[in-house]
Amino acid sequence: MFRWLDRVKKEGLSLRQTFLIMLIISLSVTALLLYTTFHTLRSFRSLSGATDDYIDMQAAASSLLMASDYLTEEAQGYTVMGTRTHLDNYFRESEETRRREKAIALMESRLPNSEALEKLKAGMKDSVHLMDREYYAMRLTLAAQGDTNLPAALQEVELLPEHQALPGTEKRLLAQRMMHDEEYYRQKNMIRADLESCLTELKEGTHGTQRAMEGRMRSDLIWITVLIILQSVGLIFMLRITTKLGINPLLKAVDHIKKDQTIPITGASEFRYLAGTYNKMYSAYRKSIDNLSFKASHDELTQVYNRAGYDLIKQSVDLNTTAVLLFDADQFKEINDHYGHEIGDKVLIKLANAMKKNFRADDYICRIGGDEFVVLMVHVDNDVTRLIERKVVEINRELADTSDGLPPLSVSVGVALGQKDLDAKEVFHEADTALYFVKDHGRNGCCFYHEIAAGG
Repeated sequence: MFRWLDRVKKEGLSLRQTFLIMLIISLSVTALLLYTTFHTLRSFRSLSGATDDYIDMQAAASSLLMASDYLTEEAQGYTVMGTRTHLDNYFRESEETRRREKAIALMESRLPNSEALEKLKAGMKDSVHLMDREYYAMRLTLAAQGDTNLPAALQEVELLPEHQALPGTEKRLLAQRMMHDEEYYRQKNMIRADLESCLTELKEGTHGTQRAMEGRMRSDLIWITVLIILQSVGLIFMLRITTKLGINPLLKAVDHIKKDQTIPITGASEFRYLAGTYNKMYSAYRKSIDNLSFKASHDELTQVYNRAGYDLIKQSVDLNTTAVLLFDADQFKEINDHYGHEIGDKVLIKLANAMKKNFRADDYICRIGGDEFVVLMVHVDNDVTRLIERKVVEINRELADTSDGLPPLSVSVGVALGQKDLDAKEVFHEADTALYFVKDHGRNGCCFYHEIAAGG
């Protein structure tokens, strides 16, 4: 051994021996690198599969919610307007399209024993339970209209004797109340709560997988770094290429993942593929979360807050410094009947846009019914009455303008100013009282509850 070392000191290593040693080391390191890279790719693919499952499951939950909301809209539309199309759309969804059942089937195939599936099934159960109320309300409406062409599902629905004895108008009003009262929206909120729990379970499961994959990737990165350092002793060029195409992109990717950002698409083609896949899943995930949040609280037609959004907002505003304005579109049913629902929708959009234009960005505009809107003017005092009157006049002026080809419209507005010791329900009732005063005195204007209470 010492003799060999002495000879090395004198003669040095031969090129063949040096090359052979470097080749063996290089092949060994390369084999290890290939194994580690394969392990990293497998980790990324596992992450991709988990995220794909989450996106599909989230879409399934969203589909169930949209189907439930669609059934609500069609049932409400039928009880309010009595148009047979809404009834046909309702049963086409519940008996043919069956988005809710398909959502359940998809999750059962992907996550058969998951908590998320149980939450989704609970939402489905609540949705089916709610259909009993919708069936009864639609059966009342059919009876009110004297329509004997009953869908098969409604033929088994029997009206209570006291309801059967009601005149047609009262039957229809009862049906409308059943579709818009507190109990109905309480059941709707139960469905939303179940689906939100389902999404939470899916999100937590996906995040757990992401954390596990990140740990495995970090461990793989350490091994890759060590192996490259060893290989760099005799393979400087390989080190530079590997660093440029592998190490730096991975380091940047880990930093961006920690900051909850997309990964730059750089480096080797394998990494570009992985980064592109991760970015696609990340963007879809963020978009799905944002859309779900927006759709849950905003009206799809007018893009203002919906009833669910209003219910959340009214709990957070200071009613002592808030004016509640209840808007009602005058004779809107006649517009729908004469011009059709498409024009009616455009008129509602025009009304919503006029309200957005005339109220502050800090104010909350909510559509709580077909042609009924609520505006919460926050941070105001009792001197705001003249300002509100001017806003209502300006909104009615814009709605009366027919240069856009839409029929003229006017609004009646009831206003209640927040007071101490009043809750949101009482303030809303005051605004509703003022609104009916306007409607009973010619419409097309506004009235303040405190003026009525004072005898003015």
